[in-house]
Amino acid sequence: MSSVSRTSSAIPFGSLGNFSRTWHAIMQGRVPHDLFAAMPADMNSCRIAAERQRAQSRPWKELADLFEARGKSYGVPSSTLARLDALREGRAVMVVTGQQAGFLGGPLYTFLKAYHATRLAAELEDYLHLPVLPVFWLEGEDHDLEEVRHARYLARGGDLGDLRFEPTAEHKGFMVGLYGVDAAAQIEELAAALPLPSDEGLTLLREAYSHTTLSDAMGRLLARSLGPRGLLVIEGMEPELKRMALPLWEKVLDRGPLLGEMLRTRSEELKQQQWVTPLEPTPDSYLFYLAGEDHIRHSLSYDGKLRTPGGQAETLTHREIKARVRAGEVSPKAALRPLYQDVVLPSVAYVAGPGELDYHAQLTPLYTDLGVAAPSLFPRLSATLLDAKTAKAVEKLGVTYDKLLGEDKQALIRELLREEDDQQTAQLFDLVRYTIEALYAQLRPALAEIDPTLDGALHGATGKSLHPLNELQQKTERALKQKYGTLLARLDKTLTALKPEGKIAERVLSTGYYLAKFSPEMLLEALDQLPTELREHWVIEMEQG
Repeated sequence: MSSVSRTSSAIPFGSLGNFSRTWHAIMQGRVPHDLFAAMPADMNSCRIAAERQRAQSRPWKELADLFEARGKSYGVPSSTLARLDALREGRAVMVVTGQQAGFLGGPLYTFLKAYHATRLAAELEDYLHLPVLPVFWLEGEDHDLEEVRHARYLARGGDLGDLRFEPTAEHKGFMVGLYGVDAAAQIEELAAALPLPSDEGLTLLREAYSHTTLSDAMGRLLARSLGPRGLLVIEGMEPELKRMALPLWEKVLDRGPLLGEMLRTRSEELKQQQWVTPLEPTPDSYLFYLAGEDHIRHSLSYDGKLRTPGGQAETLTHREIKARVRAGEVSPKAALRPLYQDVVLPSVAYVAGPGELDYHAQLTPLYTDLGVAAPSLFPRLSATLLDAKTAKAVEKLGVTYDKLLGEDKQALIRELLREEDDQQTAQLFDLVRYTIEALYAQLRPALAEIDPTLDGALHGATGKSLHPLNELQQKTERALKQKYGTLLARLDKTLTALKPEGKIAERVLSTGYYLAKFSPEMLLEALDQLPTELREHWVIEMEQG
């Protein structure tokens, strides 16, 4: 199936909500020099990181062999795996991105991050004159199942549907990437809900999410859709990676509470400057969990208390902790995960979302203290993809994309009703209200001469006079809504497509939905048409043909 896509005018991020201050600072080129460990979205910072990474001693061959073995299991094509020879020889560097292992690909922004990594890697390869490999880091060790279990989609009638991942048994603290998954039933439900689903997209979903684990399913999906674009995939819980990071774990262990205190001090500094600080580490615990054969993460306090998710505790000696760390039982928390990635991978750039940019600012002193080469952070591609039906509905509404995506729903309703109201009743009500207030205001000087305390009574009388007018206006607005019900229903359907649950669609609707609706080829073709500079939000109108 071929496609024609027309990209609308880009929307400045300042018109949209839900993007962090750090995001806006990078997009506007107004980043304080000490905010991040490396200057973000900066090609020269990538060059500096490349020099540091290539100069470091690391097991290049073992790393390349691991990527090759996992790539083969996920389905990365041989042409992409062949590029690992440069990694074996210590000549290659990496553009990295990552996300929790999600159901049916997770929200669309996960796919956009992976796609962006492939584009950035190609751009950096030309700039650095080095092989640059794009990598997606699967984060299957997180234990918040609720965060990754939903795959939302738009059904044939425009309603929001939800395909839920329901493992056979749930265990508190269990690493979500290791849950078994077979999504055949949910994929068939998705196929039945779409008017003209893509056979290619459905086949990809079936092959990826069949009789495997949540992490491996995500790896298959990305390897088979973006592997031909050069994407490599690795799971952060790989024992070999944990072994390669042993010097980092031992440094963290030796620092004891110092790293936690450093993180808290940095967070307080950022808060005083009105930066958002999402990381709030437990004050008495290490920045990592311990997890054994049960794959359940246990919090470890500085005094050696190992706590299960259920609240039970045992006390370990320092020697016992060190032995378990050396055995690879470390599971890094969010604050330690980026440093772990940048120790084991020769990363020069990281494609990040708004939340990641926020917490990377908190990690700046940890990179320095632990001697880790920091990559340059690049805000990820952000896009809304629409089918022709939704695009036509937007055209009929006569409302611009920036307003639909950026304004409050009630404000949009008022604006539409104001435009449809031939009698201009809203302006008439404003005029009557102004007239009443002006008439009462004429009394103020005379009353002040008689008794200054009468001003309060005047204010109350004005309000009482306006009360029935306000009630009448509310009734009029309800009548207008009823009169223009079809128009408002169209707005409601359009907003469900553009901003489901009040958020831009890339954060809610699943990758699996878009693959099944448009096909992998169409999706990539549309994204390929975007310009090199990705500093604005893009709306892409998709047409199938």
